[in-house]
Amino acid sequence: MVKILSVLIMLVLSGCGEAPPFEKFSHEEGKGKAVFFIDFEKCEKDKDKYSNMIQGREFGFEGQDTGFLGCMKLKGWDKKPL
Repeated sequence: MVKILSVLIMLVLSGCGEAPPFEKFSHEEGKGKAVFFIDFEKCEKDKDKYSNMIQGREFGFEGQDTGFLGCMKLKGWDKKPL
């Protein structure tokens, strides 16, 4: 619980930039916004890892967000269709 609060506080205090697009993702188990922010931060940090790039390609993603989307998919998050 403390981790979740600290992540949310950091996001509020940073304030600059665009907020993570929670509304653009859905979780296979229906997890909420707090879990999304934790997973988003982790995947944002690890998006350039080779394993995430490979997983992203295996899931069919292409382009500069391949590693990030691969990581999010492994955590159960799917990008909603536009």
